[in-house]
Amino acid sequence: MPRIVDHAERRASIARSAALAIAELGLEQATMREIAARSGVSKGIVEHYFANRDEVIETALEWANARYVARETRRTRGLQGMDALRERLRCVLPLDAGSRQDWKIRLCVWSVAAVNSGARKAQRARLDRTRERFVTDLQAARALGQAPAGIDPVATANELMHLVAGLACDALLDPRYYDRPYLLGLIDTTINRLTGRSQP
Repeated sequence: MPRIVDHAERRASIARSAALAIAELGLEQATMREIAARSGVSKGIVEHYFANRDEVIETALEWANARYVARETRRTRGLQGMDALRERLRCVLPLDAGSRQDWKIRLCVWSVAAVNSGARKAQRARLDRTRERFVTDLQAARALGQAPAGIDPVATANELMHLVAGLACDALLDPRYYDRPYLLGLIDTTINRLTGRSQP
């Protein structure tokens, strides 16, 4: 009797293998053949589940982002305002092996989005969702009196997005300088600035 294949599970497994291959090898070396080998299937099976390599790459980023969102959801559960924002920033920065992998994948795919309009549209949607979560935290912080009444949640959310994207790039390129204490310290400094406190 032939083994029943869970197609959704197999597609997810291939996406995970693709994501980890991209993080370890970069886009150029993460070929369909390499992804198939890491998935334990043939190249033909990968091509059965994905129309082309671009779709594999996009799905790999979705896998990494889903992992990030799950981590963020778990760590911000029950929190609001600045407490939620602090944890959200900690989740997004490359502070451990998993989040460093996420950023390596993200940066590789961003390079595609810079020249591919379809990938750029998907990336804009992901950035919009991140901005919305930051805005929600900042609005709650303002309502709770944790942030000045005059703070602009959208403008501040954009500043935070610029901060974490740039800082993540720096941390990947020079992890000895931009190490975990540095990153955590900068998060605390940023939160303190937003709340009007000069010291933690």
